[in-house]
Amino acid sequence: MKKKMAALLLAAVTTSALLAGCGNSDVATEGTEVSTEETATEETTDAETEETADAETAEAETEEVADKVVLKCVCDLTPHSEILNAAADLLAEKGIELDIVSTTWDATWNDMLVDGEIDFAYFMHVPAMESIEEEMGVTLYSMGGIHIEPYACFSDKYATKEELPENAIIAIPNDSSNEYRALKVLEKEGFVKLNPDMTATDASVNEIEEYLIPIEIVEMDQANIIPSAADFDAYFVNVNRALEADIDTSSYLMREGEDSEYANIITVTEANKDNEAIKTLVSVLQSDEIKQFITDNFNGAVIPAQN
Repeated sequence: MKKKMAALLLAAVTTSALLAGCGNSDVATEGTEVSTEETATEETTDAETEETADAETAEAETEEVADKVVLKCVCDLTPHSEILNAAADLLAEKGIELDIVSTTWDATWNDMLVDGEIDFAYFMHVPAMESIEEEMGVTLYSMGGIHIEPYACFSDKYATKEELPENAIIAIPNDSSNEYRALKVLEKEGFVKLNPDMTATDASVNEIEEYLIPIEIVEMDQANIIPSAADFDAYFVNVNRALEADIDTSSYLMREGEDSEYANIITVTEANKDNEAIKTLVSVLQSDEIKQFITDNFNGAVIPAQN
């Protein structure tokens, strides 16, 4: 009887142990299944987050491209294009990119501006703009002055104006606005007395009332003055033309003062006079950073306009 009871007890213990073992196995399996589900959920969340980030980046890049404004222009090579290029990074920060179509002047520039092929021109001052308006029968607008190139007289033969001989031959440009500037310098330096009613649109040697110092003035196309400089005792040109020809702009015989009102301007037609991008462009070009660039890089031959 005792042996039978012991056998029964042993069987019960064995069965209990087996049942306990099965229970632990089920718990472990369930734990593994939960862990797998959590991992899958985390991976899905990470993928969705990455996709969202990529979508936001793509959207931001699309908005950036959409917000960028490209302004087409024409400008003289020196110093105009250099000033514009110096402002490129500042403009880029404001979503503006410049497309400089040409830096070699010809008469088509005026047509390109008037016909809307470009957004702005950067090569003229207000009197020149007014002359173009009268000539072409159009209305143009100055968006602001950027720099001044004091109009100057140079010589390949003499170091000072006092060395000029009697009856010196002096070349001046025959376009009215620049001729006006040259004649005004000659008057300031005591060579001539001008008709006080002479304006920038009707300037010519015919407006000289008296020669106070004997000189001979030759009117000619400004583009031909420097190439034929050896034919003259002295000649007047825009300082940017002198810079382009590698003339030492500090060796002038006489020139306008730094108070010259002939600032080079950003010129537009009516279609762009309210263009916010162009207003921003002018603001950048008149900034302290660009004024400092002009002061540091042109040795006084080009100076910032007073705003």
